[in-house]
Amino acid sequence: MAEERGRKVREIQAVVADVREETHDAASLLLDIGDEERDYKAGQFITIDPHQFGFLEQVIAYLEEVKGTREKPRAYSMGSAPHEPHILITVKEERFWPGESKYPPVLSPPLSRHCPPGTTLTISGFTGPYAIPQDAGQKADTVLHLCAGSGIVPNFGLIKDSIHRGDDLHHVLLYSSKTRSDIFYYDQFAALAAAHSEQLTVLHSLTREDPHQIEPASRKGRLDAELIKSYVKDLDRTLVYCCGPGVLPWERKEARERGEEPAPKFVETMIQILHELGFDKRQIKQESWG
Repeated sequence: MAEERGRKVREIQAVVADVREETHDAASLLLDIGDEERDYKAGQFITIDPHQFGFLEQVIAYLEEVKGTREKPRAYSMGSAPHEPHILITVKEERFWPGESKYPPVLSPPLSRHCPPGTTLTISGFTGPYAIPQDAGQKADTVLHLCAGSGIVPNFGLIKDSIHRGDDLHHVLLYSSKTRSDIFYYDQFAALAAAHSEQLTVLHSLTREDPHQIEPASRKGRLDAELIKSYVKDLDRTLVYCCGPGVLPWERKEARERGEEPAPKFVETMIQILHELGFDKRQIKQESWG
């Protein structure tokens, strides 16, 4: 896949410059890529091939035998913006849950728990369509961010980049988390909202506990149509960026083999609500993980 200016996705040697614990099961890696050009768009992703880690050799060999296919590189959205000195990825440690998980996770446990500063790794980048177009201000005044869990990562980069560029877009972030301790980038968003109140509105929505003393704003419950409507002043001048858990390909395949449709997850639920509210699909960008 070729990027703008004809530059292709390439392998980049990176060094972990710092590690920041975000939640009890997620850590941010700040990657130093040296003199490599930071020619990416906020919201895009990098990929990391697990075969580069020798300690995973036997695990990968076993999984490839069971699956009958080669283990693929894993994609990680960047939470950084191009003007920042480091590439930021935040890795949530996946777990194997009998009866729920298809296979045990390969890469997220070591990346989130065992990559101290100084660790070297090869990344491939940069790519992905989840970006705000340069002419967005001609189409919209507001960017609505609907995020859940680690789906906040690319939107963190989008918001920081827009504020840095001063493009006059107002960002509304409706961010769903289970509890206060599950919120990614809590302090950073609070600081951004305080420093740029005319450009950023943040609401935390907690599904498993009452929000006590969460600033700048919070509520209990899931994101729903009434909440979204209350933050959309002009539907026709609003772009939506939605990211969070979605139905995985293997879940969709297994459901259809049973003659069923898979139960919608966060992204599917949000997209349905947006369409019911009258948003056109051209106004919506979506990404999902699982």
